[in-house]
Amino acid sequence: MPLLDYMITSEIELTKEMISDGLPRKLTPTLDLGKDNRTWNKEQLKALKLILCNIIINLGKGNIDGGKFLYSRDKRQIPIRFNPNEVKYSSVLAVIDKLQDAKILGGKKHPPRKKGDVFDKDNPSKMSNFIVTKQAIDFAISLGIDHKTINPINKSHVRLRELGKNPPIVEFEWDDWTKHIELLMARYNHYINKHCIILSTVNYESEGFSDFGHMGQEIHLHRNFRNYTSKEEFRKVIDEFWIEMDNPNFQFGGRSGGYWQHRKPLDRNFIIVDGMRMKHCDYPAFHINLCYLSDGLGWYQQETYKDLKLEGREEEDAYYIHNVPRDLVKQMVLLMFNCKGRKGTSLAWSNWLNKKAKPELVRAFEFCGVTALEIMKAIEKRHSRIKHYFYKGKLAGQVIQWEEANFIHHIAMSFIEQHDFIVLTVFDELIVPEEEAPMVKDFMYTMAGCEICKKHSLMNQIKNL
Repeated sequence: MPLLDYMITSEIELTKEMISDGLPRKLTPTLDLGKDNRTWNKEQLKALKLILCNIIINLGKGNIDGGKFLYSRDKRQIPIRFNPNEVKYSSVLAVIDKLQDAKILGGKKHPPRKKGDVFDKDNPSKMSNFIVTKQAIDFAISLGIDHKTINPINKSHVRLRELGKNPPIVEFEWDDWTKHIELLMARYNHYINKHCIILSTVNYESEGFSDFGHMGQEIHLHRNFRNYTSKEEFRKVIDEFWIEMDNPNFQFGGRSGGYWQHRKPLDRNFIIVDGMRMKHCDYPAFHINLCYLSDGLGWYQQETYKDLKLEGREEEDAYYIHNVPRDLVKQMVLLMFNCKGRKGTSLAWSNWLNKKAKPELVRAFEFCGVTALEIMKAIEKRHSRIKHYFYKGKLAGQVIQWEEANFIHHIAMSFIEQHDFIVLTVFDELIVPEEEAPMVKDFMYTMAGCEICKKHSLMNQIKNL
């Protein structure tokens, strides 16, 4: 379900007189206009225009999700970078309340959050919502707010957030690095929005389809970074790196997400672009491969586990440990890249087994007859040439993730610019038209990486932590 988009506006400047007289007033006779200028003041009128613009834009996309918008009642201001008209959030809440009281909008308010609860856009049951009505649409049009008068505001693609789940956005100063990423993502978004991307699920007959890009919802992918310098524990680790950027937070993480990226792997098999079936081209054991590449050792593995298994060569897989299920080894490798020391990895492993692991994986670990420490030692032995990348903590894992995100987006854009076919990215895989997949698999390991990214990479500093 959509959230309010603060990066749209209208050339129409609303006044209290405009909503108090003529057709707009006839359409909204129950709207409380107040007794003085404190009600429907300049700030509230800006909020009204924003809400009506969103309603009209959403209507043009097929009135998706039944015209229901999600919003939070936390009174936090949206930073200017993502709210250039400086619409006050308190005014947005006041206007929504007035429109709902007058039955011009439907929906409901979620009860106030308890201590410890966080804003969660991925959990609609924990958010307030408003529902578009025909009366609201007519009200907007009567005020001159329609597709001809609504204009988009240029949106940035680089986003810095606080730590935690669904945290607020943080302002930052642009530098050469963030400008480079912004330009890359702007070109990428512009290209993919020219194509019709249809998403569905395994249950497509009951759940239907969603249209994105050309003739559907606009796609706006961000590169997401976190404000690690806001926490003392991370500042101490950051000080151990030699970082030339003014803002070191842009050296960690930086993945993109949303749309097809947050779909389940099976659901991503139902992506159709411009009527074409799509094919997945995966980089196997990508974080392990990146460590080998960083040390000048070449690709450890280029064939996927599925291909190796078909040829009876499973033992060549980066995650192969005798008698240990592959999914358990993958999870352990993930923890070894992101935890501090064997002890920290062992504690994280126990927490994963007790709280997050699927029951079948818990049973598999019990039945395989090895300890967590034995799995760690087996992985260390198998990958002894890169073991200096293990056990260095969360920020070391974020450096590797940064390397992955930059590599994938650079390669995707290279295929787009050189061959002019759409490439969707999902962390460590490329989704391409089925007919182009053989060529992509031939060249995905030989295309040159991003020289600007190599200049800023901290990969070779992980071993010194």
